[in-house]
Amino acid sequence: MELDNLENKIEEADKAAETTEETAEMEEYEEAVNEDNKKLLIVTIITGTLLVAIIIFTIVFFYVNVRHTKNLLDSSNFETYDNYYVMISDNRDSDFWKNVYEGALEEGENSGAYIEKMGEAIGGDMTKVDMLRIAIDSNVDGIILEGDGTQEVDKMIEEAKAEDIPVVTVADDSANSNRISYVGASGYNMGKEYGDQLVKCIQEKSLEKCNVLILFDDTQANSFQSVIITAISESLDKNEMGENVTISSKTVSTDKEYAAEEEIRDIFVGDEEIPDVIISLSEKNTVCASQTVVDYNMVGRVEILGYYISPAIKNSIEKNIIRSSIVVDTKQMGKYAVEAINEYKESGYASEIYMIDTQLIDSTNLDSSTMEGGDED
Repeated sequence: MELDNLENKIEEADKAAETTEETAEMEEYEEAVNEDNKKLLIVTIITGTLLVAIIIFTIVFFYVNVRHTKNLLDSSNFETYDNYYVMISDNRDSDFWKNVYEGALEEGENSGAYIEKMGEAIGGDMTKVDMLRIAIDSNVDGIILEGDGTQEVDKMIEEAKAEDIPVVTVADDSANSNRISYVGASGYNMGKEYGDQLVKCIQEKSLEKCNVLILFDDTQANSFQSVIITAISESLDKNEMGENVTISSKTVSTDKEYAAEEEIRDIFVGDEEIPDVIISLSEKNTVCASQTVVDYNMVGRVEILGYYISPAIKNSIEKNIIRSSIVVDTKQMGKYAVEAINEYKESGYASEIYMIDTQLIDSTNLDSSTMEGGDED
């Protein structure tokens, strides 16, 4: 009997131990669950807070933008234009053409015309003929064109006229074409100015013989080149120097990168006599000539009569690398081009030639000159 009671007590003790162990395990499990629940609650609260913040930010951002858009609409900042003109040139990225475009743009804004510098948005190696084709096919309202007198360009001008698109040539003319106007400096007056400067140079250096080289661009018409040479020769003859001066000319390529630099450098390394004076009729050739004179240690030996004013040209005049430069009012050039097209569209008539202002700049008036060229670096 006592043995049975002992066994029962042992059995009850084992059951009690098992129950205690199960209770401990349950409590441990419940504690772990509670801990996980706390973490989940914290994550839920943080996520909810972030979500609310994002929603608030989105609402505020949307509201601000709606208000901004409404203000833009209310303030009528959207420009409308009556006409769409394009400007086409070979070296549109030069300081010269940037300033022509700026003048055209300002006049266009005043007269309700939008001016696009053709080729910037298209990219690639586009010729003037290619850009003229695009402009004509796009049925623009007017074209501002750097003329050159070539048959291909003259033919495109003829097509533009057939489509009632007026073309104004700028800087260089296409005199035998159907352009409505030409805007630029007088070739004869420029030639006379170069001639006078050449005479002055020969006298100051006491040159008994003078070899002169004139640099033209291949975009400049033959008629323009002839007028320049004729005017220079007349100035020499007037001062009884014609027999002592030899004039030659060179047409420099513009259709390939670095072509001008290479062709001008060839002047100093070839078999031909190095010129005493170089007269340059373009901004790019003026810069290339001045740099070449420096590279070959010819400063003072070779005089340069240049064209236009840019930071590089101004610097060369200050250092007496370039003797002088004829500066044209490029902004006036762009302005007159737009005026010519506007006048033609309004009345069916425009002046055939718009002459622009020029000024000779050298070391004596460089700082006081009111003529503007390229932007300062």
